[in-house]
Amino acid sequence: GKRRAQKDDAPPEQKLCSKQACAIQWCLARRNHSEKLCQAFIDDWSSCVDRVRSTHEYYVGMSDDNGGGNGADNGGNTK
Repeated sequence: GKRRAQKDDAPPEQKLCSKQACAIQWCLARRNHSEKLCQAFIDDWSSCVDRVRSTHEYYVGMSDDNGGGNGADNGGNTK
């Protein structure tokens, strides 16, 4: 099939781990869809997703109002 561009609102792990996801599809297509034979590719993708999610959660936490460092709740202290 024809490859389509990813949507702008696609999850970060979908955007950043697409190379690994494509490698899984490539492996499965060539090995009669046997997950066991493609486990290394699956593990690589899973590691990528874990890295992206942990990094993304860190940055999301930095921008929220729960002590994320934006000064939204400083208790009235202006210093």
